[in-house]
Amino acid sequence: MNHQALYRRYRPKTFDDVVEQQHVVTTLKNTVISGKPAHAYLFCGTRGTGKTTMAKILARAVNCLNPKDGNPCNVCEVCTGILNGTILDVIEMDAASNNSVDNVRDIIDEMVYAPSQAAYKVYIIDEVHMLSSGAFNALLKTLEEPPGHVLFILATTEPHKLPATVLSRCQRFDFHRISTDGIMERLLLISKEAGVTLTDNAARFLASLAEGALRDGISLLDQCISTGKNPLDLKSIYDVLGIARSELVLAAADCLIGRDEKKAVKTIERLYSEGKDLAQFLQSIIRLFRDILVYKTSGSLDNVLSAGEKERERIPRLTKELSMTEALTIIKELSELEAGLKWSSSPRILTEMTFLRICTRELVGEDDSISDRIRLLEDRIRHLEDNIKIKVENYRHETHEQEEDKTVAVDAHDAESFNEESFSEWDRVIDELKRAGKMKVYSNLTGTSAVWIDKDTIGIVIPEGEEFRKKAVEKTEDMEAVENAVESSIGRRLNVRIITAKKNEKNENNTDIPDTILNFVKKNGIKLDIVD
Repeated sequence: MNHQALYRRYRPKTFDDVVEQQHVVTTLKNTVISGKPAHAYLFCGTRGTGKTTMAKILARAVNCLNPKDGNPCNVCEVCTGILNGTILDVIEMDAASNNSVDNVRDIIDEMVYAPSQAAYKVYIIDEVHMLSSGAFNALLKTLEEPPGHVLFILATTEPHKLPATVLSRCQRFDFHRISTDGIMERLLLISKEAGVTLTDNAARFLASLAEGALRDGISLLDQCISTGKNPLDLKSIYDVLGIARSELVLAAADCLIGRDEKKAVKTIERLYSEGKDLAQFLQSIIRLFRDILVYKTSGSLDNVLSAGEKERERIPRLTKELSMTEALTIIKELSELEAGLKWSSSPRILTEMTFLRICTRELVGEDDSISDRIRLLEDRIRHLEDNIKIKVENYRHETHEQEEDKTVAVDAHDAESFNEESFSEWDRVIDELKRAGKMKVYSNLTGTSAVWIDKDTIGIVIPEGEEFRKKAVEKTEDMEAVENAVESSIGRRLNVRIITAKKNEKNENNTDIPDTILNFVKKNGIKLDIVD
């Protein structure tokens, strides 16, 4: 027996099997139940969203001898005849290859005859926007007043190309793109029925590649299953589809963010040596930068498209290293590169030049507005100032003993002495409080730091003069929320206490700041804050 593609084998046979599109399903089921179908329907939507599938279900449902709640039974002689092609009262026509006036006239000549076995003659015309102007004109009168036993179902991905006279004669239904979760759920179900174990991460990645088209997702799954690999995990999907692995995508993102030209060239060299698809590689990087923007605006990983665990773990850190303006500009550059690859005779060189331009931050084109250029320039200056502040702080920390940098007073309830080593995961703890919805604690601890008191205890450093923060979070339930956030962030539970830090006088002479930094700041007119 010849192999049948999975998207055909698992094509829904009833309205209830259709993934999402509930707004269309409900109306069509009620139409069948009422027994009063319209004479012409127009199904619009992107590829793979169920237009043809729904047309075939409707064609059987209106002719079914024993419909059940608006669904075709698929077991009566009419349903089975339509399914196996022995009943010719349901006619499918592809307008992409049958778009002439003569093709439409054949339909007009045939439809005057009553159906042979079914109640209705149903004409399903796919890609109807491909009909010629003459064919549309020949169809208009028939489409407006067809015989009572005739039903038209037109399907198109480009409804804007249809004449208004055609649109006004049909009941129009717009099919939505199917959600990633909806596609993922169907892929897991199909793989289970096919006897293949598909991991959740792999299913989500295939669903994201489908971009709302379920048929595309099932076709990708079919390609992966045909290799004979079982189980199918994320690495298997990468290898089968020729997609760059997470490590390569993250390496590319790191070099673009860190302005590492040498690493950028090596990354592209590695991409070509491994034989990966360049277009897919660029789509993965664009998807990652898109996720960075989403996380930057929402603070949540719920709506990111990256399915790999490594990408999802790195997104929060990458977000801190890149501004909104730069991320948007990088996405614009990479998108233009992706669009231009198909016309380029040297895609590798074009890719290398684009990566180098991003690394050197030569991102402003001649067609960009003055406001875009100013915004990017301001963003770069702000980023430069922040980096200088960090370098100065690190220098002071490395060249002075901790006892000279700050004096810490421990409350009576705290330990008598403790180690002033910084608790490096404190920012993650703060983010975890926000994610857990502990907004009161989160707002009062934002901007604070933490240090190790002993191997099982950390102290939250509250600056002197801000005791209101201490009072706001010292309740038992609030401290327990902090301890829970620590456990979620580092994987083990620690005791948490509050300590008060005394402020030092600023060194106004800046004698401990390197002359190279001071000269650079003065030369470039950059504001420099010395942070003790």
